[in-house]
Formats: sequence, structure tokens, C-alpha cells
Amino acid sequence: MYEVPGSTSDAIDGSAGSSGSAGSAGENSGDGAAAGKTSAGSGAGVGATSSAGTPSDAGSASGGSSAGTISNIGGAAGEPSIDPTTGGEGGAPAVDDACPTDPKKLVAGECGCGVPEPPSATHADCRTLKALLAHRYDFEGGGTAVKDRVGTAHGVVARGATLSKLDGKGVVLLGGGDVGAYVDLPNGILSSLGNATIEAWVTWGGGTSWQRVFDFGDSTATPPENNQAGGKTYLFVTPKGGSGKVQLAYSLGSVDKELDVEGTVALPQTIKQVVAVADDSANLLTLYVDGVKVGQQPWTGALSQINDVNVWLGRSQYANDSELNAVYHEFRMYSAALTAAQVAAMFNAGPDPQFLAY
Repeated sequence: MYEVPGSTSDAIDGSAGSSGSAGSAGENSGDGAAAGKTSAGSGAGVGATSSAGTPSDAGSASGGSSAGTISNIGGAAGEPSIDPTTGGEGGAPAVDDACPTDPKKLVAGECGCGVPEPPSATHADCRTLKALLAHRYDFEGGGTAVKDRVGTAHGVVARGATLSKLDGKGVVLLGGGDVGAYVDLPNGILSSLGNATIEAWVTWGGGTSWQRVFDFGDSTATPPENNQAGGKTYLFVTPKGGSGKVQLAYSLGSVDKELDVEGTVALPQTIKQVVAVADDSANLLTLYVDGVKVGQQPWTGALSQINDVNVWLGRSQYANDSELNAVYHEFRMYSAALTAAQVAAMFNAGPDPQFLAY
């Protein structure tokens, strides 16, 4: 037990001082510290002392509450307080909340706020997600070079646009229109995967239907590479299809053989996570927006059957479709069909999460 200057061992043993209302000197109080001796399992609140002038096990010597009482400030004895303004009981320091929007974490840890360190029933862990990444583009840097931060599938910004900054983060500003800018990624990065997940973080600026968040495939042009015409084989997501809703589509034979997975509304014009999951093992195509499944369809196709010579962010295989009017914040590809819990974890982590820093 810590003794303040001027207190004596006699006072601690109960030979000095008179009993307080909570118990006689030398006795343990069930609620707090009696005069001259403290309860072994409890303590006074911040700044409380016993009436004999000796602090309880968990207290400090400033102030003074009556014998046997406990201050209601702070948490249990020796535990830190969540509220940094009140402090912890027992003289323990207050803990700043580094994750104010995450009720389950006070510190970011390896995974960051919003993503648990061990996996939970509803959210996956960041180490597994990081291991499944095949390609990641954060649009940091300058000029037109788009770096793959995981692999070597580097791309380029086409038609005059360059990498930019927004709130200190790298972005690509795509202005839409009939000859607007887009991002061109290397051929074959989709067809080389069995199961796959494609995740985009975009702020759509609205406009015409059939713009493309991404469109990986080929056209009916001769040759198809770098040329639009009609779509031939492809996987794409549009923020607004013909029915006015966000839509995922897969085809091996143009629009006549297209499989569509629709959401419920058009993509809202704020920063959004858009995820397409191609699960060849379970024969499912699934569309998510902000971690929530908005559409799903049975699917018997295969990504390997797509002739992905045009791997475009913001541009369609179809010549009549406008380019994307949006801010592109980040783009990721995973070599697995992420589960609903994993998609939700990536949404909670947000764009450019700390566990993907390089």
C-alpha cells in the first residue's frame, strides 16, 4: 500500500483514528475503505481517501471523501476509464479513444478502426484479406502511371488526365463524356483468375446511363484491343443501367447472352464501395454496395472465357456508352470470392486502410 507523507503504519493497522460510519477502525468495509484500513477488493474513486488520512489501495491523496464511501467517477478499481475527461479509478491514466466510431476498439491496432484484430462472427480479419489481394491501385503519385501496389500489373491514365490529390489522398478525376479519360490496366488480369472479387471506391458524378465503373473484356471491333464497338465478352459494373439501377453484368456473347445482377437504386453520388464477386466454385455472381449485398444471380460461366484485352476503369466496350463521370479513389482485385463478412470488413476499413500501407 502506498502511504502519503505523514501517515503511519499504526493508522494502516487500525490503531489510529476513529471508526467511520461504514465500519470501525481496522475493519474491512463491504462498500469501501473504513477509517484506517481499506477493503482489499475495492477502492475509493479518484481523489478519495479514508477518514484516517490514509488512501485506499486504488486512490490518491488529494481531496477526501468520508470513510467507507466510493466515488462514482471512473471505472472499477485499477481499470482505465473510457471517458478521457474523467480518468480511470485508482489513479490509472485515462485512455484516449483512437477509434471513436468503433465501439469495440480504443486503439487502431494492426487492422485499424472498424476491422477486428481476430475475426468476428460478422467481420473478417485484415491479415487474411491482405493475403488474398492480387492487385491494388491507390492512384498515388503524379503523371499518368498507375502503380500496382501488390503485383506488377501497372496501368496508365489515358486521354490526357493525370493522377491528382483530394484531401491529401491520390485519386483519378474522370470527367465523362464521349471521349473522356479512363484508366487502362494490363490484359489478362481477370481471365487468369478462377474465383475473383473486384472492389472499387468511387464518387459518381451522375449523368447518362451505362457509364462503367469498370469493364473487362473485348469488343466486336477488328481488332478488338483498344477499340470500342459492341461488347462481345465481358464483366462490367455500371452505376446506372437501363432500369436506372446499379448493375453487374457478365456475357460471353454480347447483350443477347448477358447475365445481369441489379441493385435496387442507382449508385448514390457520394463516395461508395462497389464490389463484384464472381464465385465460380459456388456458381454465383453477387453485387455489393457499401458492404451490403444488393443483388445475386446463379452463374455457370467462367472468368477464363473472357477475352480481356480491354481492361478499363471508366470506359465501356460499347461505343455508344459515355465514359465515367467520377472520382476514382481506389481499386482492388482479390484472387478469391470474398464472403459477405469479408466484404463488410473492407467497407468498414474504408479506402486506403492502414493495414494495406506499403
